[in-house]
Amino acid sequence: NRGAVMINGYRHNIDQMQALKRRYGGQLVEKAFGFALDGTQRKAASHISRDIRSTYSIQVAQVKRSLQIQRARRDARRALIYTGRRIPLGQFKPNSRRVRTVATSVRGKKFRTHRRIGTVMVKRGRRIVTPHGWHAKGHILRRADRDDPQSPPRIQFGPSIPGMVSHHSVIDSAQAMVREDLPRQFSGRLDYLLSRQGGARGR
Repeated sequence: NRGAVMINGYRHNIDQMQALKRRYGGQLVEKAFGFALDGTQRKAASHISRDIRSTYSIQVAQVKRSLQIQRARRDARRALIYTGRRIPLGQFKPNSRRVRTVATSVRGKKFRTHRRIGTVMVKRGRRIVTPHGWHAKGHILRRADRDDPQSPPRIQFGPSIPGMVSHHSVIDSAQAMVREDLPRQFSGRLDYLLSRQGGARGR
């Protein structure tokens, strides 16, 4: 592989995936691409979270779980970032608090009692109560029908990544970084796997 020609600054051109699969085998090339995606995704998460974490109580790993990078058909260099849906409230430092409340008995009489409600810290330094919710097994839950105590519990969600980003330019900047970093990661990963393969054959 030492005699490979450098294309676009990289030994292995990510835009020539099919040709690389025919030459080295589809499984090896896809493995290299998977490693490259993971590496680039970590960078994109760090890039985006730098802006988010100044305001929101969220970790890089949580941002990474909400990101997905997909390559465009026939042009892997144009991989796109998808920032996913709203993040479960259970990922924002959930806790419980005992509060006084008014309940209604079976006979329709109201009485004072206590119950535990869920709290979260969506924004840094500001813990808030989740209306009608409670904290259980790492999630903030609430009845599907809050007027029916027998209705099934549902996981409650907070803001999405785009909703937390202060300006769309943050996502655009991360997108540009992905398009630059992914080809480099892919070429390096494929080179590494091929060197391991050659070493194994040498033994």
